[in-house]
Amino acid sequence: AQSGRRAPKPAQPPVTPQTDTDTTPKSSARELKQRVTLLVGWEPSSKHLLSEEAIFSTFLQQLNEFKNVTATSIGDIKRDHAVKRAKSETDTIVVLMQFDVDEFQSGMIILNAQDLDISVHVFEPRTGKKKFEGKVYYKSVAGPMLKKDNWPNGTPIRITKEAVAIEAAEQVRDWLIVKEVKKN
Repeated sequence: AQSGRRAPKPAQPPVTPQTDTDTTPKSSARELKQRVTLLVGWEPSSKHLLSEEAIFSTFLQQLNEFKNVTATSIGDIKRDHAVKRAKSETDTIVVLMQFDVDEFQSGMIILNAQDLDISVHVFEPRTGKKKFEGKVYYKSVAGPMLKKDNWPNGTPIRITKEAVAIEAAEQVRDWLIVKEVKKN
């Protein structure tokens, strides 16, 4: 060991490739059993940052990747218009993603802030009542690191746009699963 020579590596067991039946679960508790149609709108912040558009498009894409979920964009819409749209729908659920720039952090005003508070609201068809509200915080890499993550008790903080969109979409999917379980 002192001569600089390395000890021979121990023999490793042979790797057996897994088949598709080993890797794919037969049925998942995190999948919807019935088809759900969503109308998804977004309310941009006053700054209308490019990151907002990227988060929204990834959010919509992620919702469409879930089994038995069809999500269609209704574009830029205000909250009261989203409620009215939900009241006019018979079966389609209206989802609104709202963006707010976080300019005030830990008692300091941040100039040219890029961090976003994102809330997702789900409105029931026919009544327009808010049935779910989820929150995600987008922490841009370039900004000051003043906000701390206190998950699982508080709002989750994500650093990439994709992670924010996936977190928000999973919150909506989880609410849909809980709603489906309660109905049955």
